[in-house]
Amino acid sequence: MALLIGITFFQKIGLVTGDGAIFPLIVPLSFIVIGVGLVYARPLIRVGRIVACAVAMTAILLSTGLFARTYSQGSVLLLVALYLPFVFAFRTEQKTYLKCLRFFSTLMLFFAGVVWAQHAIQFTVGWRWWPNLDLLLPKSLLIPQFNYIQPIRYGLDYMKPSGIFFLEVSTLSQFIALAVIIEIVFFQRWARVAFLGATLFATFAGTGTLLVVVAMPLLFVRMSTRTFIGALAAILATLFIAVQLHWFELTMNRVDEFGRTGTSANSRFIDPIYRLAKPLVSDAGLYSGIGAGQIESGGNTFWWPITKLSVEYGLIEAVIFYAFVIFCLLEGGMSRRFAFVLIIWYSFEGTLLTAYNPLTCVLLVTMFHVTSRKSASRSADRGRRSDADRTLGSGLASM
Repeated sequence: MALLIGITFFQKIGLVTGDGAIFPLIVPLSFIVIGVGLVYARPLIRVGRIVACAVAMTAILLSTGLFARTYSQGSVLLLVALYLPFVFAFRTEQKTYLKCLRFFSTLMLFFAGVVWAQHAIQFTVGWRWWPNLDLLLPKSLLIPQFNYIQPIRYGLDYMKPSGIFFLEVSTLSQFIALAVIIEIVFFQRWARVAFLGATLFATFAGTGTLLVVVAMPLLFVRMSTRTFIGALAAILATLFIAVQLHWFELTMNRVDEFGRTGTSANSRFIDPIYRLAKPLVSDAGLYSGIGAGQIESGGNTFWWPITKLSVEYGLIEAVIFYAFVIFCLLEGGMSRRFAFVLIIWYSFEGTLLTAYNPLTCVLLVTMFHVTSRKSASRSADRGRRSDADRTLGSGLASM
């Protein structure tokens, strides 16, 4: 649980090396926690993961060493540091795994309160009274190139609340969306779904909302009538709050951003497709890239993991590495539906070297090998009634 706290409260803190690579604080923290786990808990030897990791890392290193004329050593080291934890797994009981997911949901409930508090401040005394980490901490300790404070709409003197500790509001909205999805898949606590969903709209960021919408077919498959009624009530309550916030009026003008170069939506979802196609023009792009850390940066650039991998290391290496990540996600946790949601999130709303993306996948799925893969909803219901849930969990849940 220490890592879940670290990946939220310390998300903006890190060091930038001389060649531009960024080493967030949560990277060494993750290795400390995993190291403690290796000492006090018995790790599982997952041969498939080890082999997949070795092949993926070898392909990346060979591509860099053999073909790259210029590359960032820091970028390569950060890649290894962020994805090596995918190899580690610990045998975990369902109640312990569900306890960790509940903790994540509760943590996001806290940040939901922060969002509404930020709104209360800006609608009374003004957003400039928000606690601002950009002003409170030295710039040398802050991870750059993220829009920490941005207006709800251009020309308005009202800002999107970023939860104070998050890199930017889109990151906050994605984490809240993951909490909503966890509640739907595992716990079905519809009052909490409604509150988190309303907060998702209150961030005025589209990425989290888009994630929930895209994940809907996975979330509501094989849903009972009772569960469907609860979900429908939560959705209607959330939409009511969205209307009261004038969310649709304030955000619908952003729909045309997908077709406008330089806009946030275009940079997140259109530019990565075109940039991914460029390495395919030459035969060399199949097996070699332009070098680690050499893809264009600045502005609103936002490269999908597969795009950055293909451009910097080569398409073949990218496919190998991506297969390693997906294999680990599908093998871990206790719900394939949730694993697929994380794959969608990581693929299209995440980045290759932004630490919270791969490490969140580790913390919510890959580091757990659940001893029994029973129905997630039934297990969650039993877990809520269990006395064990009112005590501290064992093993990894205590970290």
